[in-house]
Amino acid sequence: MPTLLHITVSPRGDHSISRQLGTAAVHEWKEHNPQGRVIERDLAKTPLSFIDSAWIAGAFSPPETHTEGHKRALAISDELTLELLLADEIILDTPMYNHAVPAVLKAWIDHVVRAGKTFRYTSAGPEGLLAGKNIKAVVIIASGGKYAGDPGMAALDFEAPYLRLILGFMGIKDVRFIQAGGTAAVMQGRASAGEFLAPYLRELAEAVSV
Repeated sequence: MPTLLHITVSPRGDHSISRQLGTAAVHEWKEHNPQGRVIERDLAKTPLSFIDSAWIAGAFSPPETHTEGHKRALAISDELTLELLLADEIILDTPMYNHAVPAVLKAWIDHVVRAGKTFRYTSAGPEGLLAGKNIKAVVIIASGGKYAGDPGMAALDFEAPYLRLILGFMGIKDVRFIQAGGTAAVMQGRASAGEFLAPYLRELAEAVSV
């Protein structure tokens, strides 16, 4: 029974383009995996701490030496990391903020990129510990401007390259990006949400069914 981890980021609820696409992708995945399990992680509703000294001390010391402070600092990190370790596939939908990932997504990344859990240090350099699972990821990015396919605009996109790098760092190499650029047209009333979403929904159907 395959397990899908669905990570959603936008705080805009049903008004969010990235959420609408992510919801459609999960529906498509369920159609192809009727017996599958879906782990839902809504980062807009998850109280996430930022990395602090207690987290660092706990993450880089043996569990048997952890104080209550270390355990509290690592509790959400352990929960998020376990969800990632259980996943066979990932659907991540997120907006772009200021050319990069939203702060809450960066916080999630900092909690799950854990030495000894999702990567390890070797004499040849860091090694992703999720490589053996052959996890497939579909990453949906909604942005006001269009970045994909335009060299000038692509140079301003620090989100997709970063997410590809960080997923690859943990050993997740099979990553497909759906970049829904141009949401400003919907926000400004120059296009309906349905018109805007249509081509991306077709792209998602193909990406999730592969």
